[in-house]
Amino acid sequence: MIGRAVTAGRTGATLDRLAAKGAITADQREALAADEAFGSLERLLRTTELAGHDPDAVLSAAVVQRDLHGAKSPAQVLHSRITAAWTGRLTPHLTAMTDLVPENVPGQWAAWLRDRAEAADTRRHELGAETARQAPRWAVDALGPVPDTSDDAGVVARQEWEHRAGWAAAWRELASHDDERDPLGNAPAPGLAEKAAVFRTAHEALGLLDVGAEEADMTDGQLRLRVHALPREEAWAPRSVADELDATHQQAAKARTDAQMWAAHADAPGADPTEAERLRADAAAALREAEQLDERAVAVEEADRARARWYAHTAVTRDNAHRSATELRARGVDPDDPDDRVTAQEWVDAHRAEQTEADIDREIRDEHDLHDPELSDELRQLDRELDLIETDVQDVRETSTAHPTERNDPAERRRVPTADETAEAVEAVEAVEAVEAVEAVAQAQAAHAEVKTRGEADAARAAREAEETERQAELARWSSEDGGAVDDGEELSRHM
Repeated sequence: MIGRAVTAGRTGATLDRLAAKGAITADQREALAADEAFGSLERLLRTTELAGHDPDAVLSAAVVQRDLHGAKSPAQVLHSRITAAWTGRLTPHLTAMTDLVPENVPGQWAAWLRDRAEAADTRRHELGAETARQAPRWAVDALGPVPDTSDDAGVVARQEWEHRAGWAAAWRELASHDDERDPLGNAPAPGLAEKAAVFRTAHEALGLLDVGAEEADMTDGQLRLRVHALPREEAWAPRSVADELDATHQQAAKARTDAQMWAAHADAPGADPTEAERLRADAAAALREAEQLDERAVAVEEADRARARWYAHTAVTRDNAHRSATELRARGVDPDDPDDRVTAQEWVDAHRAEQTEADIDREIRDEHDLHDPELSDELRQLDRELDLIETDVQDVRETSTAHPTERNDPAERRRVPTADETAEAVEAVEAVEAVEAVEAVAQAQAAHAEVKTRGEADAARAAREAEETERQAELARWSSEDGGAVDDGEELSRHM
């Protein structure tokens, strides 16, 4: 890839020009040169260039945005300004490896860099064709089967498939990534601008889940919390019974078919009376079995509806988790690595250690110094009410465990519920009462109650917010009618 020597000095030259024009002072120029964060600023400017922007213009705009006087780390200040100003527009979009060649490269480097980039593009095309011939699992999972070239449309589709696979294969070779299932693995560190550009391009070529500006602005800790939220929601998921429901319906249909066939044989002319009686008994038994299976299906259908409600209720959490995990991997962080985590206890220990160290120099005050005389009676009453709120309530995410058949035993999903599991369901008159007999339905009802409780809490919160908004609008209206701003407490007293 492109060496640092190629772009070395470009940022310094831009700053020298800005100092000559008076945009920054000589002292600020020296502070930037000595700043430990200067390297990070240079890498960010290289990223802006790969994203299609002029790095000199970007840096100049950040410098003249506001004076750097008083900044302890002027390089960090400029880095922050550029990141904020170009949020969502710093993702590289390569069309060829030659896009990695910087602008205004010194003459001794230009021809060599372009030759290397063209060779890399040739290799990328070769890898794309090779991937199409071998059709590895990672490529087929991401891009679908290799298109057939029996017609002109297939030839065009094959070329597009090879083009997209070529970017991914080029990255895999560059990163020495050979996993059969994971197409790209973790992204390089953001500071490796050229490698990060190739990874992002391969990521887009495969059509993998992308992230937006919201995730880009989050810290690693915030992203980890989003990722961790999904398994907590999956813990109380009603068991997936779609396959089980389908198997139950199929067995009921087969029982009816058998009953009809056996009844027809029993009524056939010339049938042996003894055999006909046995066939009619078998037909009656098959009909009873079909009816029992229908009753079991009613119970399972309730669980299936609960699963659908849970899935819709947790859709936002699921999407956030997937996008956050993608952003973490793009930053070179593996969210599934248990060794790269900080536990809650470690956070508590660090906090207590910080408090203990701070207590050495903390000013000692009497209790009355900590009392706020301005605290209103309304806030004191609210504080007393909060003390009475029940906090020892079991969280369904903590008390539930995902059913093992969710991931471990696909064959179990095709299982038809036994008669014992639905015995009480068969005896019940009402279907709603009947479903309580099946384990899956019991779990589904608990999930339904959780969704209902959350919905009520959201509705109550929305009502409080609407009430507060209406109250603020009314206060503003009173203030306008009185010709000026009026103290909130005075207006409340007047209103009461």
